[in-house]
Amino acid sequence: MELTAIVLILISAVTHAGWNLAGKKQIPDLAFFAVALLFGVVVLLPVVLPQIHLLSRLPSDIWPMLILGALAQAIYHGALADAYKQGDLSMVYPMVRALPLVFTALASVALGRGSALSFACLWGCFFIAAGCLFLPLKTFDRLRCPCRPTAAVFLALVAALGTTGYSLTDDVCIRALNQSLGQTTSRFSISLLYLFTQTVLALGLMVPATLATPSGRSDLARLRGRRLRMALVTGVGIVGTYSLVLTAMNFAADVTYVVAFRQLSIPFGALLGFIFLREEIHPPRLLGLAAVCLGLVLVALG
Repeated sequence: MELTAIVLILISAVTHAGWNLAGKKQIPDLAFFAVALLFGVVVLLPVVLPQIHLLSRLPSDIWPMLILGALAQAIYHGALADAYKQGDLSMVYPMVRALPLVFTALASVALGRGSALSFACLWGCFFIAAGCLFLPLKTFDRLRCPCRPTAAVFLALVAALGTTGYSLTDDVCIRALNQSLGQTTSRFSISLLYLFTQTVLALGLMVPATLATPSGRSDLARLRGRRLRMALVTGVGIVGTYSLVLTAMNFAADVTYVVAFRQLSIPFGALLGFIFLREEIHPPRLLGLAAVCLGLVLVALG
């Protein structure tokens, strides 16, 4: 990857771990993330407003991909909220962040783009996937018998699939938008316009889903005071983080490298869970985190 992409992703990794800590402390739900994204849209609006007219110039075949990415983003936020209710930040966060790398690499190979992935990157994927197997364990004894995955593990897997979905659609859309609009505006402006559009579409799915159930309306009514303020902070973190990631995609040979290197937020997130949430430190979890970090180094070298 180019140095520009690495710097952008490093900044986004720290920010991403921070807003996940803020969200976890509030025991989030779909309403929490919907309000967070709504505030993120409000923050983005003044910046993208001068470029809004460019939406009329988008190729018609991009809109289905935009909608698909918005659906994946909505699934990600819903599953992530439920996973944080069930499990530790130091377990859920690394799984949600690391597994999309493996899924994205497999998808790149399936789409005939595997030649862009180096041998080191593939080995990195292996270590990251292996590390995720240890993250939910409290003792090594559990490796001796097949155990049913917990609700937190299942929900983390769903959230990871959501991340994979919108990462792949983001890559396709950003490249298409650069071809269509690159002569009239900057890459960063294109990234923000895309992020704004996709987030609005995701809200079009998340808000009705929240209002459709009594529990969702109750969750929305509880968003006041400190909880509301944390939702606003989370919204700024979400749009700020992903605007950097989308821009970094313009400087990487393949989306897998972006998805992989931004997993540097994994040790940051786990450390925040250990320090600020006082989560228990289990040896298998430490081994899993070490394996994930080794995988990141291999990907960076690739």
